[in-house]
Amino acid sequence: RHGRTLRTMTTAVHSPIVAARVGIRADASRAARRAPRVQARVPASRSATFSSFASPRRGALAVVAAVPADAAADEGSTATSFFSPSKVNLFLRIIRRREDGYHDLASLFHVIDLGDDMKFAKSSSKTRDTLVCSDDTIPLDESNLVIKALDLFRRKTGIEQYFWVELEKKVPHGAGLGGGSGNAATAMWAANELCGAPATEEQLLEWSGDIGSDISVFFSTGAAYCTGRGEIVEDVEPPLPLTTPMLLVKPNVGLSTPQIFKALDLNGLSSEDPLALMEAIKKRGCADDVCVNDLEAPAFSELPELLELKNKLKEAGEKEGKVTAVFMSGSGSTIVQVGDDATPAFVNEDAALFKAKTRLITRKRGEWFAPSLEYK
Repeated sequence: RHGRTLRTMTTAVHSPIVAARVGIRADASRAARRAPRVQARVPASRSATFSSFASPRRGALAVVAAVPADAAADEGSTATSFFSPSKVNLFLRIIRRREDGYHDLASLFHVIDLGDDMKFAKSSSKTRDTLVCSDDTIPLDESNLVIKALDLFRRKTGIEQYFWVELEKKVPHGAGLGGGSGNAATAMWAANELCGAPATEEQLLEWSGDIGSDISVFFSTGAAYCTGRGEIVEDVEPPLPLTTPMLLVKPNVGLSTPQIFKALDLNGLSSEDPLALMEAIKKRGCADDVCVNDLEAPAFSELPELLELKNKLKEAGEKEGKVTAVFMSGSGSTIVQVGDDATPAFVNEDAALFKAKTRLITRKRGEWFAPSLEYK
């Protein structure tokens, strides 16, 4: 069974992800026989076989690495669902460049309900995890933050449990929304839950900094003042009502965080006091003069059309009179519109733009995040 190609069953019965999990023969129906199956493009150095499955009914695509040879035939059949949120930075100040090459920052993060759907189950494999994804551009090997998170959980707890993971992507990558970091945090939370909660939330938060700077914020209760590389997390009260309308707009191109930091001019940083910015947002809400992002300048220099998008959103928002702030989240390339989630006409007319309404969300200790019900 090692390295075998997984096969889908009829999509009239199962989604592609479920079909990949079950691994039933593709000739179960005439429709399934017509479903194209393509090989995902992966580096030759990867040891696992990767297969992609397209659904003729929904156009969905599930990509899965070859199931470990010692995995059961019904891997993932009892999977538990978890919501994997993303985040926005209501302000982002870069404080200094550190000797280790990283940058110290001060930022007000808030978790939002634009998120991915994930499912987790314990695997019978004793060798590795299996990750199934709806996005064939995302690597499924140990470079994926989900696999890194599960490896970290095993290393820290000493529990040698492997997992079956299904990931349905909705958060775009290269967006400054922390979608991959949210996946990693959700993986750590889910693994901990499925193994009887051997780690505290404080330990999960502390460990998460080992594999990424943005992961830690998802172990806050939703609103967090983050310093250091972003791994030092202080819970704060939500600075805005959770009902605040927000619209996310992203061009059909992403920006890498290293690329933006490389273009950062330390002499051009804002001089605003981060704590003063946080107090200002609490007192008068989001406004252009307080939703400062020191990474906008390098992002706009790397992607001039992003500045054009921001300016057009501001212009459209001023006409309607409801928008209070327009700013970039993280290292881009998502522009956040606050105060109104109505999509401007020019955005609706451009099919290449990603657009999504969203809301701020929080969680209670001992519970994981769930989508907002404010506008569903």
